[in-house]
Amino acid sequence: MHTSSHEIPDIDPVSAGFTVDNNGLVFYKESPLYLPPKERSVLKLLLHAWPKVVSKNEFKQHIWAGHMSDESLARCVTQLRHALSHFGLIQIDSLYGLGYRLTILSDKVVAPKPAQQFNASYASDTPKIHPALAVACVYAQQLLENRSVAAFQQAESTIRAVLSRAPYHMAAKLILAQCLADKISCGVDADIALVEDGLKILDQVVDIAPETPGLQSQIAHLLDCKWQFGEARLMHEQALCAAPEDMLTHFHYGLHLLATNAPIEAVSAFRCAIELNPFVPNLSLMLIRAMTFAGADPADIVMQTRSTCRMYPDNQHAYLHLLCALALKDPQPEIAHAARHILLSAPSAVFWEGKISYILARCNDSAGALGVIASQAGENVSIRAMHSAALIEMGRVDEAMAVIKEAANNGCGPLPILVNSLENSLLKLHPDYPAVHAKIFAHSYAD
Repeated sequence: MHTSSHEIPDIDPVSAGFTVDNNGLVFYKESPLYLPPKERSVLKLLLHAWPKVVSKNEFKQHIWAGHMSDESLARCVTQLRHALSHFGLIQIDSLYGLGYRLTILSDKVVAPKPAQQFNASYASDTPKIHPALAVACVYAQQLLENRSVAAFQQAESTIRAVLSRAPYHMAAKLILAQCLADKISCGVDADIALVEDGLKILDQVVDIAPETPGLQSQIAHLLDCKWQFGEARLMHEQALCAAPEDMLTHFHYGLHLLATNAPIEAVSAFRCAIELNPFVPNLSLMLIRAMTFAGADPADIVMQTRSTCRMYPDNQHAYLHLLCALALKDPQPEIAHAARHILLSAPSAVFWEGKISYILARCNDSAGALGVIASQAGENVSIRAMHSAALIEMGRVDEAMAVIKEAANNGCGPLPILVNSLENSLLKLHPDYPAVHAKIFAHSYAD
């Protein structure tokens, strides 16, 4: 936590280049800062209040409409501090019992240097990037945590816009590759060409700036997306040695371990990631998923998921995980009703519907489950394969195997984790499963 007992510097935010326009957008030297809504609102309030302290109650009333936990504010400030760290001239101080105050580091404020053209000779030099573009990169990466179709689209659009302005910014290339990989691993897209595009982008980084942080982990993540697990394992090991303190490196390794049916090791990997960054809801949810794979008691899974929902009360993905956990432990009509409500309120989250169809099937609403499955008949094969658990729950194992076989022929996507899940365990008894397994895990060892 940042604390401060220093005197307030005499330089104000406007003199340092930070302004807020009439529409509430925050600018740095006439370039907009691309921040999520909550972070933008917090920064705006701090800028308007400078040099005064903003109390927690002011944040609560002006930004959270009277409903805010200390944890929500702390998470928001942590994310904002991370975004502002790229500037090196502004910080948020915590004053115990009072609130937060913005501080301009006057010794860091210097006259702007003439703009330079990007070229390969300093392509990996991140400080050369315009601060507003660096903040846009942070924003794009935060969007990827939302795991919604709209968030993926906005993240990709944002990071491609950054690269159009700064084509040699290596961190932006890594985020674009991550976006493409995450779309495949979540099932939003099922085109293996996206994986190849991502690997080509990272090949450019290897050629120009092989020491770029996170490079090996992103390569490994893309290799996992196209089921090259042996080669991916070697890259994961290199990544862990190169960046043992990087949250995303441990997260990607956890996904690899789930895909290769090592759930106990995956639990450890996700726990390491959470220790490095405890404010990412998707980390907590994947830890819970790994615990389920590892055979944890359903009651413990429910308790852990409830805890995550309390920490992230507005996160529908966490709530959906809770409904899955409850349906697995003790299916009830009320759980099915709650799942239907999510279906109506989150139409863009198409890859959530596999969980919803499973909840409905588990709670004896076969008609509802089949309706959800039918509504996605035109989606890509990765999305359709996510309904295999619901089909199995309804005794339609042959139908589940048919869509799994089709997905296996696709050669990329979330299928490896899917077939290793508890809900799909009956697939392994199907006579066609050995051939499917051989196709998915044909490259489990490095050549």
